[in-house]
Amino acid sequence: MKRCVLSSLVLSFVFLMAATAHANSGELLTFQYLGDLQSVSNFYNGGGPAGIPNYGITFSSNFYGLRSYLDGGSGNFTPNHDGFPAIFLSNGLNAPAGSSALGVMNVTPGFSNGLNFFYTAGFAPGQSETVKIWSGLNGTGTVLATIILANNNGGCSAPLYCNWSTAGTSFSGTAYSVTFSGPGNELGLTDITVGSSITGVPEPSSIYLLGVGLVGVSLGKLRRYFLL
Repeated sequence: MKRCVLSSLVLSFVFLMAATAHANSGELLTFQYLGDLQSVSNFYNGGGPAGIPNYGITFSSNFYGLRSYLDGGSGNFTPNHDGFPAIFLSNGLNAPAGSSALGVMNVTPGFSNGLNFFYTAGFAPGQSETVKIWSGLNGTGTVLATIILANNNGGCSAPLYCNWSTAGTSFSGTAYSVTFSGPGNELGLTDITVGSSITGVPEPSSIYLLGVGLVGVSLGKLRRYFLL
């Protein structure tokens, strides 16, 4: 009886640890505490408030934070699943909507394996966004992977950006920067996972639920055992 209970507990622990490791693979940038209309810049390079990790990650000056107007901000989009701010790529305050913009995310320590993020896009017909992962800083060196983002907000009216989709890719080698090129002021990003092609957003997966179930069974067996 003791061996059976112990085995159940060990198995439960293994399942839960595996689920936790999966949910937290890579470095997750949620942009929590980023202010409305605040430049992202060095937010994850020691420039954020206390408690924000310093990952050595910087963003070009045309990336800025936005909160949904539904959360008291100025962004015309539906809040994403965690309710944190999004970052938008700007082409300048006086530039025509949809004109080309180039944004850069530099990862000074480098990263490998993959990249994942959630995005919302309101591109005009025929427009798209090109995301390239580079072997050097500032979009230099060799292109290790490319992602093409299409409009995902057809039919949205209020808010103008009403859908969030996930995009990711794996690659070989070590990357030091990511470029985003395409229409400005029409692309929002959030929950960027650096170092994994799978999102680092914690979600209750089937393996996690199985682990929780096993813990419940094990505790039930322990309760019956000690009552005997």
